[in-house]
Amino acid sequence: MPDLSEYERRFLSMLDELRDASDVEVLYEERGPVEEEIGDAAEAFELIADEEGVVLDPSLHSSFLRFEGLSSHWAVERSEVYLTGEFSVRHLAAAMLTTGVEPAVDEPTDQQRKLYSELRAFDEQPRGGAGTLSALRIDPGMSQPEVWYCHPTRGVFRMDLGYPEYLETLLVTKGTYGWQYLFTDVSMRDIDFQGAVESIQNMLLIFPDLFPGHDYDHLRARLEARL
Repeated sequence: MPDLSEYERRFLSMLDELRDASDVEVLYEERGPVEEEIGDAAEAFELIADEEGVVLDPSLHSSFLRFEGLSSHWAVERSEVYLTGEFSVRHLAAAMLTTGVEPAVDEPTDQQRKLYSELRAFDEQPRGGAGTLSALRIDPGMSQPEVWYCHPTRGVFRMDLGYPEYLETLLVTKGTYGWQYLFTDVSMRDIDFQGAVESIQNMLLIFPDLFPGHDYDHLRARLEARL
């Protein structure tokens, strides 16, 4: 494997954390390979600009991952709690060059159809997420993409974070199902979100023991604000 950046090594370390943690069963894992043909961040951003007419902010270079794929599907089963999660992060160029996700309604309005057509999936949960994914949206003239969370029946939710912050939070949550709702404008007292609430609560219960090197206070505050 080519020399990795410090940023890329952090994501492989996350896979190591899951693999090495007691009680965690890794059901599926993918570690690359590194996409060498496209090149570094500058070359990838140039390709995106040429193909899509989108000029991404150079500040996003620091959050660039060259892996063709980076995935984990995992589960923790204890006597008092069951927790599972998943992520499958695509190469940014692959995400930006593939536009459109399936609408969550059978007869979308013109506005809904337009929004879904503009989304570019970059983090999916294909094994246990039942069609959930996270996507980027960016128009020509914008330099920072919006981040949206897509549920196959509930619809789409604009997330209150950017692409770099999403990846940073993924390092902490490790793809726990439903974590994205913490960064959306929803009340998690709604019955539709009870499964996500239980999942996040279980994460906050056991992750400090399994992965003590991370700070969970901001996630607890996010959950409390939505309950």
